[in-house]
Amino acid sequence: MAKAYSIRESLQGSLLDYVRESGFENTRTEELVRELVSLLASYREEDYPLFPEVYVFASQQGLRALSPTARSINIGSAAVEGGTARRMLKDCASLANRGWAVYAVHASGAELQYGIFRSKRHSFAMPAEESLVDLGMTEPVLMLRNRGHLTVELVNGVNDKFTVALTTKKAEPSQLGEASGRLAEAIASEVSDQGGFEPFIKRFLIETVQKCHGTLVAVIGASNVPPGESDLSDGVWLNPPLDVAGSYSEARGTSTAEALADLQAAEILLEGMINSDGVVVFDTRGRVLAYRVFLRPKDNERARIPDDGGGRRRTFELMKIRLGTLLEAAFFRSQDGETQCQRKPK
Repeated sequence: MAKAYSIRESLQGSLLDYVRESGFENTRTEELVRELVSLLASYREEDYPLFPEVYVFASQQGLRALSPTARSINIGSAAVEGGTARRMLKDCASLANRGWAVYAVHASGAELQYGIFRSKRHSFAMPAEESLVDLGMTEPVLMLRNRGHLTVELVNGVNDKFTVALTTKKAEPSQLGEASGRLAEAIASEVSDQGGFEPFIKRFLIETVQKCHGTLVAVIGASNVPPGESDLSDGVWLNPPLDVAGSYSEARGTSTAEALADLQAAEILLEGMINSDGVVVFDTRGRVLAYRVFLRPKDNERARIPDDGGGRRRTFELMKIRLGTLLEAAFFRSQDGETQCQRKPK
């Protein structure tokens, strides 16, 4: 007799508990969330990966409370049943980027309305994700997003997180946010407006690194040696550097269309650099100094680098060796979603 196994049954119990603990009373929400988790784990259209953020609300009041001034566009409605989540993503996922997210709201009974809304109005605005905790349990909401290979993270209105790993690896919270936070802290450590710039660059890093095929980022002190005299000289060095922190400060301080356009232009360039081969080099003043930097171990370093792993992994191990001498921080993201960041010893 042929046998088969599905993770559906084992996943259902844990998700059911989490959804109810998040304040939802409509049992059909559990089915919708389960199907969304399975789809978002590796969602593709035309063989192209997409990474939409999906917000599930218990009522329209929740959507209005989360983003009272944000624009929303209703795309469709459907009964909550098998196939509804797939239809919703098919209609909305390709639109949910650059500040747009998917929403689903229980209208009445088994009826579901869905569409897209502006989860972030501009580069330095507070995104909807950070406003979730303001709702608490009064207006139940869940946010779902991919956080790596076959890994989905759920966040509710009291900031309780639940990570689902549809792999044989031991389930554990996603490291993307924590590692990006450590990197952002290093990049902003000598920025005058550190309190504003650090969360901004962290959000940017998470969004960009999530979608890339893998990357490496290094941070050096702002007063470190010039490229011609350093171990980072083999790369494309920018003259002048791309001053992301300066563009952010100008946009935040003036709020002019020109300043915001300059900040967005800097983001586009940085996104392209992160998607390039080699290492992207920041300094501690929030400036991008170089990209496509290729590191080579010295004789005394070669024996300390593990033989296993690909080129990006071995370069990260070399970067870790150089922490405290040349580097302030080293960041690694693999193609399958593993993410690490290490700072120099204090």
